[in-house]
Amino acid sequence: MGAPTGSFPDLRVVSIEDLLRHEDVDLERVARLLDRLSADGVLRNPPVVARMRQSRKFLLLDGANRVSALENLEIPHLLVQVEDFDDPALEIRHWNHVVRDIEARTLTRKIHDIPGVVARGGDLRRDSTDFLVTISTGENAPTHLYGGGGIGERVFYWRSIVEVYHRGDARMDRVSHDDIETLRSHHPHFGALVSFPDFRKEDIRAIAEAGERLPSGVTRILVPRRVLGFNLRLPLLKSNLPLEEKRRWLAEEIQHKVTEHKVRYYQEPTFVFDD
Repeated sequence: MGAPTGSFPDLRVVSIEDLLRHEDVDLERVARLLDRLSADGVLRNPPVVARMRQSRKFLLLDGANRVSALENLEIPHLLVQVEDFDDPALEIRHWNHVVRDIEARTLTRKIHDIPGVVARGGDLRRDSTDFLVTISTGENAPTHLYGGGGIGERVFYWRSIVEVYHRGDARMDRVSHDDIETLRSHHPHFGALVSFPDFRKEDIRAIAEAGERLPSGVTRILVPRRVLGFNLRLPLLKSNLPLEEKRRWLAEEIQHKVTEHKVRYYQEPTFVFDD
């Protein structure tokens, strides 16, 4: 059974080598993070990882770009927030992609040209997860794309689809809804909305353990609580101090923050700008 939503978070210092990844990084975001981390030398928000049954590894759920930036800075240890992978309150959903600066028919044609991708019309069941993506423009009926049998094949198709617009001249924004009219008003040069299905936990674990990677910006992780603003100086993580010594420092720092009443829990949903 998972921890209650308001319980104190599980913060740990772990080796980066003990992390399993399931998703690619966004190189542009990694570059921006490298600049910021190099300039101020502070990790502000710990990545979120999950402990899994019968494994000593941690599954990296959120923070792949931060971890990649720290690896580039040759930092061996990392402050993480640990959650229980089997907690029902921990959900793995999806982001949708607003694709800009490309005509919808051009995007659709390029994706249709991927060998093995099959297009179908009609309505989806609300709980349907067997499609690869849905392409919506607001002008015509949505197109649902299918392909692949096992999870390995589906990962290949997802990567191929995202490659069409993420590495080309188009621009991509992550969104959590599918209101086309709102998206048109907030995203200049709107081309189309590419919607993904929710992901099953067992598939995410299988992808990570097989060494596969989903494309960047596809999985959206909902955790029971999230730690923000725990400022940690990078020189400590980069130092040659033993891992246990860094863990003792973390325990003392947490106790200090609690004693000084510097920890707050906010239950309401939150919008974060300048992320």
